[in-house]
Amino acid sequence: MSKKLKIYKENGEFVIERINEFNHAIKRFFVTQDGLFEGLKAYGTGITDFQLDVSEELWATVINFLNNGME
Repeated sequence: MSKKLKIYKENGEFVIERINEFNHAIKRFFVTQDGLFEGLKAYGTGITDFQLDVSEELWATVINFLNNGME
């Protein structure tokens, strides 16, 4: 099983759920979109090691952010 990042909104907050190869998950919650972006930046180039599962609601926002070099 590969590592996965699930990115979605829950109860009005942005969530990055990291699921490792052992199917163990850790959720990080962010109040703002900027906070979400900072959370994604923390993965740096290592983000390519993860399968991304982004909710339809956030798909365009997250993909644009990643395509623009996470700036």
